[in-house]
Amino acid sequence: MEKRSLSDVMKWEEISIGATAAGNTSISVGEIGEEGPLVVITAGTHGDEGPWGAWAIRKLLDRIPEEDLTGRIRVVPVTNPIAMAGNDRGAHLDSLDLNRVFPGKPEGTHSERLAATIVERCLGEDVDVAVDLHGGGSWCVNSFAFSFPGDDDLALAADAPFIVKRPPTEGPPTSLTAYAASQGARITAWEMGGRSGVEEEWAEHIADGLHRVLTLAGTVSTPAPPNKVEASAYLEGLGVITPSMGGILLPVLREEAIGTVVDGGTLLGRLVHPATFEELERFEAPYDRTALLLIRNQLMVLNAGDMTYVIGDAS
Repeated sequence: MEKRSLSDVMKWEEISIGATAAGNTSISVGEIGEEGPLVVITAGTHGDEGPWGAWAIRKLLDRIPEEDLTGRIRVVPVTNPIAMAGNDRGAHLDSLDLNRVFPGKPEGTHSERLAATIVERCLGEDVDVAVDLHGGGSWCVNSFAFSFPGDDDLALAADAPFIVKRPPTEGPPTSLTAYAASQGARITAWEMGGRSGVEEEWAEHIADGLHRVLTLAGTVSTPAPPNKVEASAYLEGLGVITPSMGGILLPVLREEAIGTVVDGGTLLGRLVHPATFEELERFEAPYDRTALLLIRNQLMVLNAGDMTYVIGDAS
């Protein structure tokens, strides 16, 4: 008898988020396992960051045999479907950032109802580990992980070149991971991948990391691949480079530069006039040793204030 993978036996449920003028919207939740540690994996919380995380989840489920399941897995590959359909960060119905409205409101706007549905269906007190996948998406590539107090091993599982330390959440939780942590789950969030010429390699890389998380949680017995990054560099915070005016980005550094450290003054890209291509602004590495966590790696239109590079001080 041919062996089955977790993809073959995953049970899917379509959950309605409520009516819009065009009808009902639903999210797909996959679940497998009857007992043992529960790992929840979400992706596409921001619509312009899907479907890269969903691809990684599928690759993960394809590789693990059914008989190696020792716990429970719950997946939400497209957490914000209307936003993904429009290639937007948030759903146009209310233009809210889904990752800032948890735990949501059952009778609120679309994004608030969506958050409330995810909380009710996916983020209960039985969750042991929650992994929220983000990424560069359609407009950039990035490669780092967030480490939360007490959960550093989950961040290291991402095999990211940079790990950003996050302090304990103050005040009510408003993000998916913060809410999961408030319910007792161990958490991590990864910012990895995006549109590039090596998208499948990113999907495999993320799937490897998720495999390591499942192993750490005791959810699968299939041996996970070892980390490839010798030692992730820890950063205390992030910096953002944005244009002071609108124009066209001519990138100097492309996707191969993501996850590297460059010398201060290194030219990252140039902003030019949309018609004449006259140089308007230059984007340069601001620190003696500048860590590149997010870059726009393609020719594209920029407006004033658009996030263009996320950097860290690796000095």
